Amino acid sequence: MRVIFADDHAMIRESLRPFVQAIAEDVEIVEAGSGHEVCRLLEADPRYDLALLDLRMPGMNGLTGLEHLRQRFPDLRIVVLSAVVDRDQVNEILELGVAGYVPKHLSTAQMKVALQLVLTGERFIPSLVFETPDQQQTRTDSSFPPAGLLTPREREVARMLRDGLPNKLIAARMGVAEVTVKTHVISIFRKLGVQNRSQAVRRYFSACFEH
Repeated sequence: MRVIFADDHAMIRESLRPFVQAIAEDVEIVEAGSGHEVCRLLEADPRYDLALLDLRMPGMNGLTGLEHLRQRFPDLRIVVLSAVVDRDQVNEILELGVAGYVPKHLSTAQMKVALQLVLTGERFIPSLVFETPDQQQTRTDSSFPPAGLLTPREREVARMLRDGLPNKLIAARMGVAEVTVKTHVISIFRKLGVQNRSQAVRRYFSACFEH
């Protein structure tokens, strides 16, 4: 099983990698950080079973990049992994013939089932596509923390955590003491209900706070 896993943030790839590894016993995962890297990998060897892509990374240009990949590598099964849970955008993506659209907030079990379904030749379509506007609002209110849960300073720290920066470098960039950054990080963990940096990044950005 050979999989291309493409996302421009190493922390996101690290946090989601166990989900990808769970889809089969022997999975070879090749990571990429841009649409250009994905194209280079496929040009060098198109024999991949699956490509998991974030459309918002450099070199993808959203739907334009996805359409280009579909035309150039029509036999490649592509699954879009995204923090966006907008029904209209999901429908646009599915119309391009991708094998599935998987929201990043899914649990390990849900994501494993979704990817295994794709590998059997089926398509995975998230339930939100079939929801009414009222159902979508209820799901959003109950599933995700409010966008204002973190303070502006904490959101700034969260962005740098996503980029893999240590507390010392975050402190230097923000012009504050390292102990101040540590206080922000602890507060982020507490508010998001997580225990480490990888969990905080996944919880915060998969909840669609920022796009």
